[in-house]
Amino acid sequence: MRVVMALMLVVVLAAAGNAAMMMHRVKLQPTPLAKNAGLTGANGFADVDVDKGTVKITVQLAAGTRLPMESVLEGWVVDAGRKGGPGMSHASEKDQKYGAAFGNEEFASLSRDLPYALSTGVLRSRGGSMRTYVGSFKIDNTLAPYNAVVITVESDGNRGAYDPRPGTPVLAGDIAK
Repeated sequence: MRVVMALMLVVVLAAAGNAAMMMHRVKLQPTPLAKNAGLTGANGFADVDVDKGTVKITVQLAAGTRLPMESVLEGWVVDAGRKGGPGMSHASEKDQKYGAAFGNEEFASLSRDLPYALSTGVLRSRGGSMRTYVGSFKIDNTLAPYNAVVITVESDGNRGAYDPRPGTPVLAGDIAK
């Protein structure tokens, strides 16, 4: 009986260890542009499960700090592109065997240079707090190509004609590999 219990304990601990290895805690630090929005004291973290395609973000604003009027925070996972950005680039031409991306070689080349960002959604204030903002995201795909989590301040509040490209990056952190 003791042997069975010990074996069960080992299996449970091994499973918990494997689950922890898939989850990455990303520390979010202010970017130089955070100052422009008055958010230099902001910080946060994102729990990213690359294999399961989940991201959970928590951002904490400094005491006495508020988001700029009509602005919202939005989370993103980012691949650096060939011209730089947080993390490294996964830009590849191998997946274009049957023709250039976007049907245009010049545009395809330019797009490989740029960082690629996938929105994880607008962050919402937690429990009515004006200091803590949270968001959750799930995609039925791996997040392996993404190397960083970035929080942007969308100064248009994501209202009206929604622009699917990121606004001003105010927090960022690398996803450990």
